Amino acid sequence: MSIPTFNSVALCSTAARDEPGPIDVRAQLETMPGADGQFVQCHGKGGRDIRVTGILEGSGDTPAESNQALKAAMRAIQALADGATVATYVGTDGGGYSFCILTAYRAAGPVQVRKGTTGYTAMMAIEAVIRNLTP
Repeated sequence: MSIPTFNSVALCSTAARDEPGPIDVRAQLETMPGADGQFVQCHGKGGRDIRVTGILEGSGDTPAESNQALKAAMRAIQALADGATVATYVGTDGGGYSFCILTAYRAAGPVQVRKGTTGYTAMMAIEAVIRNLTP
């Protein structure tokens, strides 16, 4: 599986999963007086939400440095949730979704720090929500 990206920026380091939601139907439904059923006006398709989960990592020579690297990576990704960056989202299957915005990027658990052979790695579960504006 591929690591999902938004605007060519990786949203996580490992354990990526994404769940493209259903496309919103744009329709107006009305009941007609004295008639059974409903009157429908179809207005085309709307957008959809894509939920992304995974693990974000940061590395450093000390536990503090790895935590700082992790938080810097998270802040850089959160900066893309500005309401103005419209970009392509590439999912875990490598397929692209054009015209997307990042609406949320947040921690989904506590930071864990592990000692490796050459330093430390800080890890944190993340959740992101991508809005595909025109599926």
